[in-house]
Amino acid sequence: MIDLLDRLRTFLLPAALLAVSFVVMANANRPLMRGLRAQTLKIVGAVEYRISWVAEIPRSLRENQQLRDANLRLTNELNRLRIAGRENEDLREALGWKRRNEFETVAARIIARQPFGLSNFFTLDVGRAQGVDMDMAVISHMGILGRVVQVSRNYSEVMPYLHSQFYVPVMIDTLGAVGIVSGQTSSPDSLILSNVVKTENIRIGQRVITHDASEIFPPNIPVGTITDYRAEPGSNFWEVRIEPAAPLHTIHFAFVVLRHSGQTQTTAEALSDPP
Repeated sequence: MIDLLDRLRTFLLPAALLAVSFVVMANANRPLMRGLRAQTLKIVGAVEYRISWVAEIPRSLRENQQLRDANLRLTNELNRLRIAGRENEDLREALGWKRRNEFETVAARIIARQPFGLSNFFTLDVGRAQGVDMDMAVISHMGILGRVVQVSRNYSEVMPYLHSQFYVPVMIDTLGAVGIVSGQTSSPDSLILSNVVKTENIRIGQRVITHDASEIFPPNIPVGTITDYRAEPGSNFWEVRIEPAAPLHTIHFAFVVLRHSGQTQTTAEALSDPP
């Protein structure tokens, strides 16, 4: 008897579901069923709309990451183009400057630099094979950069104007006053002009150029602009600060002066060579 009830129960549920299906099908076109289906679809649609954003999260995260990667690539490319543009502009100005000057030079690229500190030197991609030798002047179209202190066949090491042992005779352009510029300063963008007597009418903004007393540098090459001056206590000389004409951290190209006219020996530049 129990086995018979279990078998009837097994077929009872499918039979009931089948009967309900027949009833629904028979009344499918009646207004009540149409209204019920419409409400059901409305509810299902609203629920699906509310939770559809969950399925979009993984895809949105992937798309955001792809956009970030693309933005980073474009930013890097833009920075490279900007750097290349600045280098091309510097090169055009440098070549134009070279055509306007008569002294003999060899063009070089700065390939390594340590412009600050006690051992602040930078390296050029020219050497003895290109005619470069010790104590030759290194300049740019903007002004002086330094002097050659080491030479190999294809490379040169340069002592920049910021070095504590760098000296060069100069002249204040509008005054004709002569002095000596050195790199003995703690500021990375400042030079010291010394030996200018207090009777000289110094003004901020005056231009400082190389003097023809220099054995290394050609005359009239820009050195910098006066930014500050004060009287040295107990001295007859001004203490003058100069902003360099050619900032070392932005220069990419340089010229080594192989030969220029009017060279004479100066004690100041001899002091730049330690015993």
